[in-house]
Amino acid sequence: MIRTQLETTRLRLRLFTHDDLPVMYTLNTDPDVIKYADTPVKDMEECRQRLEQGPLADYKKYGYGRFAVELKETGKVIGFCGIKYLSEIDLPEVGFRYMKEYWGRGIGTEAAEVCVGFARDDLKIEKLIALIIPENIASIRVAEKLGMTKGPLIHIYGVDALQYEMML
Repeated sequence: MIRTQLETTRLRLRLFTHDDLPVMYTLNTDPDVIKYADTPVKDMEECRQRLEQGPLADYKKYGYGRFAVELKETGKVIGFCGIKYLSEIDLPEVGFRYMKEYWGRGIGTEAAEVCVGFARDDLKIEKLIALIIPENIASIRVAEKLGMTKGPLIHIYGVDALQYEMML
């Protein structure tokens, strides 16, 4: 049975729905937000396809995936965080992305910590990674705060990424 929600003091992490398309569009078109992560979506239709082929498909196939991250106080979705199985390297990754007005508030670490616990306790994952472009200092800091250590530089998805990792 898929876990539909996680909570922290400030955040609620829940499954994505099609109602989240506008926030996904914002996250996937802001050049600062996707600088180290992705190519921008061209339009809302491409955004819908990414949502359906990404988190929504992962929920069905693996029983887990990225969560929409809401501020408890307002219910506003401000980004995503969660565990994604990467079939290309046969490992699960903790990943996240947030609207830039929420950067620097500890939200990335707070959400990632509860996801690491979920990976360990609910999913029984033994090894968890985070793929990070070497210039992405903020994400490296989050990985280090989680207790991850720097592993190899790997070439994946057309880029070189540091593989931070931890045993759970």
